[in-house]
Amino acid sequence: MDDIFSYLDYQRWIRDSVEELKRHKPIVSWRYVAGKVGIDAGNLLRISQGKTHLGTNFIHPVADFFKLTGRQRQYFEEMVYFGRAKTDKETLDHFEKMQSIRGVPIKKLSTQGLDFYQNWYNNAVRSLVSITPIKDEYALLGRMCSPPITAEQAEESVKMMADLGMLVRGKDGCWEVTELFVSTGQQSRAEVVREFQRQTLALANESAERHSAEFRDLSTVTMTLNSKEIPALRERIKEFRGELLRFSQEGVGDDSVMQLNIQLFPIGIVSQGDKDV
Repeated sequence: MDDIFSYLDYQRWIRDSVEELKRHKPIVSWRYVAGKVGIDAGNLLRISQGKTHLGTNFIHPVADFFKLTGRQRQYFEEMVYFGRAKTDKETLDHFEKMQSIRGVPIKKLSTQGLDFYQNWYNNAVRSLVSITPIKDEYALLGRMCSPPITAEQAEESVKMMADLGMLVRGKDGCWEVTELFVSTGQQSRAEVVREFQRQTLALANESAERHSAEFRDLSTVTMTLNSKEIPALRERIKEFRGELLRFSQEGVGDDSVMQLNIQLFPIGIVSQGDKDV
């Protein structure tokens, strides 16, 4: 069975684990697993395909079937809650718990450390370092960013992440991304997330002029719905993001860092008296 700690997506882990069992034990099928767990076979298959979520009441039966104990069992449970999370706070809380169970150190940023989130290009630099060898070619690294940043900005970004433990020098002298998970801390999350989102929204607006159509996709849709359906729509958006992340993780030979922004907001509301929106 694949190492569960290498997964962030519990649905994908279930799929891969069942498929591996099927290869080694002819008796195993989706119907067989569903019967042991006590869940509808069709529903279990949809869960493995990312089309629906595992009910929390089935977390322990699934863990029992795969004989998960100790840290593996704890990790699977948090992974399910991570996948089911409906808010950014819930998502980050469960992700932090997953990293802690894996043994990945979590560094709480100081006020100065929050500078990592103040500039959009820090994420770009970290991602670029993860897919191309960079030693001290900061001018080149800066030009790889879109829009380009200066060599000084690229070097300061790398050195800051090195100080935070997010980047280290490899044996070949190239910078490497570590597994250190950096948290902003509860009180600062909303502020830094809003600032990062403002910057990426500005980048999206500029992309129409900066990038050719083959490298971008800018689209909008206007629709009407009942406001009570907003939570369900947000869940659909979350599932879509998850599908794209799975697609990204399954790729090879990455040569680009892409930013996806999704915005959902009202542009018209039928009057409901003095009710604030």
